[in-house]
Amino acid sequence: MALTPPTPSTSRRELTMAGLHIPEHVHESSAPHGGTVLLDARNGQWYAMNGTARALWSEWRLNGDFDAGVRTVAARFPPALGERVRADAGQLADVLVRRGLVTTATPHSEQRPTEAPRTARADRRASSVTARHDRAAAAVGLLVALCLLRLPFGVTVRAVRAFKSRCPRPATAVEAAQALALVRRVARLHPGRVACLELSLAATVRLALAGLDVEWCLGSADDPYRFHAWIEESGHPVILPSDGDLTNFRKVFTV
Repeated sequence: MALTPPTPSTSRRELTMAGLHIPEHVHESSAPHGGTVLLDARNGQWYAMNGTARALWSEWRLNGDFDAGVRTVAARFPPALGERVRADAGQLADVLVRRGLVTTATPHSEQRPTEAPRTARADRRASSVTARHDRAAAAVGLLVALCLLRLPFGVTVRAVRAFKSRCPRPATAVEAAQALALVRRVARLHPGRVACLELSLAATVRLALAGLDVEWCLGSADDPYRFHAWIEESGHPVILPSDGDLTNFRKVFTV
């Protein structure tokens, strides 16, 4: 889902730091709720971080020093929580490294030089297959949504509820944002109208087909009257960096 990256807070050039390194394919944008959204421009994958993770990321981006960043952020919490912050920071760093969003000068484990190129090629092939599968699933979700919206609205609602009834678990914020971003990307190829109603329903269907549940919401705002459709994860609106503010909108209908 290679979307046009949001206006990044960091430069597109690579930021080389002592110990930690943010590659040039990682783009950052502040999220409305105080967290940070990262975009991996290699494969279009979005990642959302909460406020604490954002604080750690910001410190590491500034100086590249893991320990210094942890100390700075931990100082904002009661001393009893210091070890918890360090443990969470270690888990966050491990995830960032595994995802290729941060690299470290000190590898976690030694590998024979002859094995590294083969592993990298395998990772690229797996990533390519996954990206194609995700785009195809988003295209199916969009096609189903466009068909449903041609039906009477009551029929559309019943169909969406039927899709959602088969979902074993709610989608996470990251999963929901990724689905919405993918749908928006494939929608650019559609010659007809694809706006918030179509995009939000397509993301809902795409996630439901994967067994993941989100709420499909329709709402309105006043002065002047405006109408909007969006998705929510656990009661929280799923908003991409390029989306507008939903502050003035009230939910009128939820599926």
